[in-house]
Amino acid sequence: MKKLLLSVALFAGAMLALTGCGGTDTVETIDDRPVIHFDAGSIISSARDHQIKMLTLSSIPRDDVNVPGAVEELQGMQADNDMYLAELEGLQHKVSAADEYKDLVVEYLEAENAYIDQTIENVHAGSISLPSRFSMDTLYSRTNAKVSDFRYEPK
Repeated sequence: MKKLLLSVALFAGAMLALTGCGGTDTVETIDDRPVIHFDAGSIISSARDHQIKMLTLSSIPRDDVNVPGAVEELQGMQADNDMYLAELEGLQHKVSAADEYKDLVVEYLEAENAYIDQTIENVHAGSISLPSRFSMDTLYSRTNAKVSDFRYEPK
């Protein structure tokens, strides 16, 4: 019994000594992802909201494309995109992968704006067909899939 008590006391003393002298340091993790200087998460979140609204608009059964408020909603989406495009214009990064991602985001925003323009034109022309979403949806998927590959730090 004495040996067990002595062993426990020695073990506890050794642990206290190691803890007191810094023998059990903590490990600081380093985020080595490339830095981007724009809030891609906000842009992707806004794009997701736009996607949902556009899908809702395209799923409404109608004989007349002039859904009340649709053009105004589309113009609001376009204004959001224009704000993001202005923010991204001329923005440079130290790492080429970050610039490539920025270019992908710009490409998506421009594709969404083109889709919105075509949709608005169709509404004004009285056409009930909507433009193809394939290119825009593909760019959205690629942009969304890569957002976690980068770390946002404001400039």
